[in-house]
Amino acid sequence: MKLETKISIALLIILLTLGAVFFITGFSVLNFLSVPLEIDGFVVYVVVSLLFIGIIILMGFVIDRQVRKPLFFFISWIDQLSFGVFKMPDMIKNFSFNQMRLRPFLELKVKLDGLTYQLNAAEKERKELEETRKNWTSGVTHDLKTPLSYIKGYAAMLRSEHKWDGEEIKEFAKIIEEKSLYMEQLIDDLSIVYEFDKMQIPLHLRTVDLVAFVENVLEDLRQSPMAEDYAIHLNVKNEGGILLSFDQTLLKRALENFIMNAIYHNPPKTIIIVSIETTEDATLIEIKDDGIGMDEKTIRHLFNQYYRGTTTDKAQLGSGLGMSIAKQFIERQKGQIAVESELDKGTKIKILFPSKN
Repeated sequence: MKLETKISIALLIILLTLGAVFFITGFSVLNFLSVPLEIDGFVVYVVVSLLFIGIIILMGFVIDRQVRKPLFFFISWIDQLSFGVFKMPDMIKNFSFNQMRLRPFLELKVKLDGLTYQLNAAEKERKELEETRKNWTSGVTHDLKTPLSYIKGYAAMLRSEHKWDGEEIKEFAKIIEEKSLYMEQLIDDLSIVYEFDKMQIPLHLRTVDLVAFVENVLEDLRQSPMAEDYAIHLNVKNEGGILLSFDQTLLKRALENFIMNAIYHNPPKTIIIVSIETTEDATLIEIKDDGIGMDEKTIRHLFNQYYRGTTTDKAQLGSGLGMSIAKQFIERQKGQIAVESELDKGTKIKILFPSKN
């Protein structure tokens, strides 16, 4: 038996019970008064019957408008939500919210309105994420196959009967090594994401000179073949060293990801400036470039897993996990991160560590 049928039967029983109570009470009262008022018993019976019928009709009308139809409407609404239809159902015939007077129903409508909006927004976000993940999976598959094809190709060339000279062999070996390192980095990114999900990333805080640490990170990056056409500068706005407590491994990886992202998505000759500034309350690390910038959509999804960012003419865009991982590394050390960017005007990534992080 459907829930609506059960509710209708229950309301009918309540209606008949109340009617019977009114009938018995009214009949008893009028029958008691019939003697002093000299009213005929048949008249009493007719009057009570008419009152009974009138009360039943009135109560039925009120219950139908104020209880049954609103209940059916809300049941229909909840049914739709359970089947993934995140919208308010069509109005029941001859029923309007303006006729609804019971406060619990009015409050229920407000709650269901909010729930429907949240579920609809969550469903839209889920579909966008699913589409992004599909694209990401396709991209990562391509990212793995491309260097693998290089490795297989050059390995086959080395195995051939052709006599390669020493320089050619070294060049082949260099390419194989670079592609292997790229694949290793990609696999490491996937492993880190899994470890973050399992909350297994250890944190080793040490107080060191931040300026010297960042100088070493930038010097290593300048040696990368990917960075040879980019100017990477350090700007320290305070004199002397800056002592800060942080995990050197996590912060190094985060800075590398931010700077390499600026390299991946900007043309050669882009200038990248890393600034360090300290105040009484916090230490600020800013990574600024004068590149192509980002639109609002890219900024909004920049730190989402699986988002691979704007297109570029470079062969290797990365896994789409680097920025998400970098953000998690910063937040793992109680830091905060913000992004400012505008198309054709470059990008700023600001990392803020409270003085007592």
